[in-house]
Amino acid sequence: MLIRMLLPCAIAIAFSALANAQDFPAKPIHIVIPYAPGGGSDILARPLAPDMSDRLKQAVVIDNKTGAAGNIGTQLVARAEADGYTLLMANNSQVINPFIYRSPGYDMAADFAPISLVGTSPVIVVVHKSVPAATLKEFVALAQNNPGKLNFGSPGVGTPGHLASLLFNKLAGINLVHVAYKGSGPTTMALLQKEVDVFFATPAAVEPYIKSGDFRALAVTSKERFSSFPTVPTVAESAIAGVGEFSMDIWWGLLASAKTDPRLLDKLHAAVTAAVRDPKLRERWLAQGMVPTTTSRAEFQALIKSDLLKWEKVVRDNSITVE
Repeated sequence: MLIRMLLPCAIAIAFSALANAQDFPAKPIHIVIPYAPGGGSDILARPLAPDMSDRLKQAVVIDNKTGAAGNIGTQLVARAEADGYTLLMANNSQVINPFIYRSPGYDMAADFAPISLVGTSPVIVVVHKSVPAATLKEFVALAQNNPGKLNFGSPGVGTPGHLASLLFNKLAGINLVHVAYKGSGPTTMALLQKEVDVFFATPAAVEPYIKSGDFRALAVTSKERFSSFPTVPTVAESAIAGVGEFSMDIWWGLLASAKTDPRLLDKLHAAVTAAVRDPKLRERWLAQGMVPTTTSRAEFQALIKSDLLKWEKVVRDNSITVE
């Protein structure tokens, strides 16, 4: 009797869920960027939104929710209803912050459902033109001969550039002193004014100064050379003892709240990947130092898990914390 009573309810719920998935999206979708306008997340999201909107036949709106190094906007999506209408444009910082903040307000592995990567960017190692090193290997030798006398700038404690520098420091057996700034712009200016010796930067931040000759590009941290700087070798190609296959890309990707219906995730994935493959969008992003990139949902999940393990070790080995 109980089964007979509950079966119609179960069938009704199943049909309702199916109808919701078929009708999705029935209202505007919001992409939350947990940073101020103008950064890498904005560069990717602003042109992506209208393309997705055309494909989904529904408005896709960008919302910048800043604060606490991205934690506030990330928390908002983690706590949002799992209906596919509130998405997060995430990057490496979302997997780093849980290890450097005591209460980031989210669990990267448990609170989100990956949709797809959108883009990547290598980190490019640049020095001021006055630094007597023409290659990364020469710079490492310079640092080894002057322990504690050279420094590196970063956009802030716990940023991908900061951690990439620390990891390279350790692998190369050098002792560069960290100087933190508030963003890539101030760090670029610090290098231009010779306040720091080296900067592990995004190409977009330093490309004009490389082209002007003020900065010297020593290497890129990607596994392959970057198309915008084809003559700049990878770190691995620099053949530095101890560094081995060191590589790191800054990535950006879309996440939904955990427990979002997989059918909705599939619709979003199809729209995102189709948009990223659009030639006009790709050309625009490549011109700004971004490499358009898509993945399956499972591949993106695997990347997040791998990064959590990687950066937890770097943070703990270097006792990095932010109050």
